[in-house]
Amino acid sequence: MMTKKILLISIMMFSSLAYAQSVPNLIGTWDAVSAVSASSGTEEKQARLVLSNKKDSAILKLVISTQEGAAFQGETSWRDGLKNIVVGVFHKDGKTLTFSSDVGVGTGYVVNDEMEFCSASVLTTKNRASCTQLKKVK
Repeated sequence: MMTKKILLISIMMFSSLAYAQSVPNLIGTWDAVSAVSASSGTEEKQARLVLSNKKDSAILKLVISTQEGAAFQGETSWRDGLKNIVVGVFHKDGKTLTFSSDVGVGTGYVVNDEMEFCSASVLTTKNRASCTQLKKVK
């Protein structure tokens, strides 16, 4: 019985180490290369529809400051000067991301020094969805 417990604990430890080692290092600055976005008001707070394929229509920059294994934290910068703290995690494949901020949630993926960062707002005053293609610059 004791041997089974030791074996199980060993497998779990090595599995978690392999998981943590299979994700890329995100720490650094990621700049927007291209973006697409859609935004509008809500049923209660009307606003005009804005559809855009301009590079500055979504996040301009993502700075990842902390990463521990498959979990990370950073900050997004927007055209209007707004900044949002973002936390996220890698999926088991080591490429797919899920993240959260005060204003939205999203998904993305990372391949080498390129990232796709797609988000949707969780605000009751605005509907917004966007995808930004980013490239790691430092």
